[in-house]
Amino acid sequence: MRLKLLAVLASTVSGLLPTLENRFIEEDDGSVKYVSDYTEDGGSSSTSVKTIRIATSDDDSYAIDTVQRDASSPVILNLIPGISLLQTDQNHECYFVNTTIGTSVFPLIVDTGSAYLWVYGDDCQQELCQAASVYTPSASSASTSTETFALAYVTGTASGEVVQDNIIVNRLATTEQFRFGVADQVPDFFASYPVSGIFGLPSSDSSSIESIISALYDSNAIASKRFSIALGEVGISQENSSSEFNNAGIFAIGEPIKELYTGEIKYSSLLNDAGTYWKIQIEQVVIGDTLVQFNESDTINGVESTIARAAIVDSGTTVLALPEQDALDLHTFFELSITDGTNFAVLCNSTLNINLQLNGHNWTLTADEYLGDPYASDSPFYGYCVSNIQGIQGMESWILGAVFLKTVYADFNLEEQEVGFATRNDNVILTSTETSSSSSVTSQAYYGNVTEVQSSLVTSTSTASQTTSSSTYRGEGLALTVTLPTIFVSVLAFLL
Repeated sequence: MRLKLLAVLASTVSGLLPTLENRFIEEDDGSVKYVSDYTEDGGSSSTSVKTIRIATSDDDSYAIDTVQRDASSPVILNLIPGISLLQTDQNHECYFVNTTIGTSVFPLIVDTGSAYLWVYGDDCQQELCQAASVYTPSASSASTSTETFALAYVTGTASGEVVQDNIIVNRLATTEQFRFGVADQVPDFFASYPVSGIFGLPSSDSSSIESIISALYDSNAIASKRFSIALGEVGISQENSSSEFNNAGIFAIGEPIKELYTGEIKYSSLLNDAGTYWKIQIEQVVIGDTLVQFNESDTINGVESTIARAAIVDSGTTVLALPEQDALDLHTFFELSITDGTNFAVLCNSTLNINLQLNGHNWTLTADEYLGDPYASDSPFYGYCVSNIQGIQGMESWILGAVFLKTVYADFNLEEQEVGFATRNDNVILTSTETSSSSSVTSQAYYGNVTEVQSSLVTSTSTASQTTSSSTYRGEGLALTVTLPTIFVSVLAFLL
């Protein structure tokens, strides 16, 4: 039983088992430290600890599962250390978490498509930096400079120096100094968002990049190298019900949060060439009742296919971003879809579903997900909606961005090199005694998943080679009137 893996301890008394408890030590900086080898034997301890009873018997565990699966009543989820609410901008295009670096708090974009954590620095003279919170190395006695960095994004380059400092996120702290970037040059694109940098979440460590998840694991703050994300408003937040921007999803570090999903998590192994990306295989794409056969082949783990596609799971991209030909192929299935060679629009009354098969399980995107804003009534494209599926020139893999992630609960496992998805449970009431992810610990500390029961760039054409649809393309002037969905900057970020 997974709940017991973190807590079962050998009893020193024959025939007895200790109460199953997780232990935390409150640190001076307001974080909590997980202690896995603490056993309560009835005696007193000189160490002040915080405790929670996970389960005292199999019957209790069964009762917890029963509560979680009862769809008729909401589950109460306490935002314990390791779990925090995401925030978003007014257009819901990026999702960020407050992160304490040194002694200051910075809103950083939670980005599974970027391998590096970096923050605006005080040497950045751009207007966007002047309007945001910036990191000042000299203000932290722990900060030490080591080298320089440069990250190339679709929209520009972030560059600066690499420093080391202590980090707290979700009220979990690194005990060793963590290496991250302090940017003196930032892509202007970031000016649109109330953030101070990127919270990169790579799938693996390398000689030049360590995951913050690995650092927290090495600091004994979490029991496994994994994290999970549920993008978009989750349940009802008793603490933040007055602002939709303060409940833009859940970011959890450590074990999956059972309250946030139903059924099983279906995992897909990362591809051999994933590198630091969360790159998996889409085994097939079905639109309506028709299997999509793409015009160009994709090579996945050495095997070429015109049906399977490689895809990067990226919380830092708002849309579904595809290689340009794949995007064109996909839109031929939508009656009278149009393009100007750069952007797509689909009739707003579309009812087709897009089914993505991942490791034998189908995940569905409905029209509510793939249709963006409608055109105005005085537009020549009235009746059309912007497509949330875009094609990118030079793109080799699909990008499963927020359009997809908002429909699922996603678990990212560094140890097993896999990413899993489950059906979301939004019948949740969120409670918390904290005010931010960096606030001091509350009078009770908890761990893990325990229930507290209390564009395509192809030119316009009318002769698409896909023969399974009669769709036509037209789009003179389309780009002049469309409000485009945003492909966020993290797509294909890499160290220079």
